[in-house]
Amino acid sequence: MKKTNIYYLIAILLSGFIFQSCEEDIDIDLNSDQQKRLVLYGYLTTDTMKHELQLTYTADYFFNKPPVPANNSVVKVVEYDDAGLQYPTGRIIEYEEVPEKDGTYITKNIIYAIEKKYYKLTAEVTAADIQGTYEAVSYCPPINRDDDFHIELEFQEDWGKDGYFEVKVWYQDPPSQNWYLFNIYKNGILLTDTLDQKQVSDDTFYNGSNTNGVGVGYLNQSKEREKVYPGDTIVFQAGSVTEEYAIFMWEAQEEINFSSPLFDGPPANISSNISNGAFGFFTVFSTNYAETTYTP
Repeated sequence: MKKTNIYYLIAILLSGFIFQSCEEDIDIDLNSDQQKRLVLYGYLTTDTMKHELQLTYTADYFFNKPPVPANNSVVKVVEYDDAGLQYPTGRIIEYEEVPEKDGTYITKNIIYAIEKKYYKLTAEVTAADIQGTYEAVSYCPPINRDDDFHIELEFQEDWGKDGYFEVKVWYQDPPSQNWYLFNIYKNGILLTDTLDQKQVSDDTFYNGSNTNGVGVGYLNQSKEREKVYPGDTIVFQAGSVTEEYAIFMWEAQEEINFSSPLFDGPPANISSNISNGAFGFFTVFSTNYAETTYTP
């Protein structure tokens, strides 16, 4: 009996020691000052408009503030006819910094990209710790503009609490392998305005044929901003993107939605086409639009 009591006392003492140890503060040195990297994200499209680009740099994992901007940089894009960048077209696209939006740069003029051209971006960054020259090259894939391209809305009452409107598209896909980025607008407002809401797809299931009403967008009628009322206009934007950009988007979405089951590996760095060890992506893509007005 006495022996049992002694073991019981030892167990209590050990438990108290363990709990006391768990309360100790641990100072993690993230060495962030030596690990800062440029983060660049921007794109050009065949839409005639001013195009935007962001330049920031990385911060600590626990840095609970907006990204630190890379101000006072010089950004330009040169257009080429060939993949080897031996034949420039003479068109240079310059960006200017937006004073009221730190780290944001827009094209100086209203411009548009041209299908089947190549675009080389150069960013001369002067921000401390990340100063240097950063470059990226992107091709502008063509997109089919056939007359049959259109969308329809189909209400799925059994999906979710209040149902969903499914945006279905009819589009003749070219015989070559293609990758697409999809966006949905309601009354001129972009609904897919965050990275995890955008759809990126290859054409594996309809390569060279018509999509015949494949679902490309889903409007949750339990969310006010997505509710569809009579007279609302829904616009679908299809962008023909490169395979490299599609992979970047898939990896970024997986990182955002990362869960940690017991046997899953840790998240990996997302693909980038920016030189000099920077993160992010610069891409160019062609666009096509279809719209419909909802009439019950």
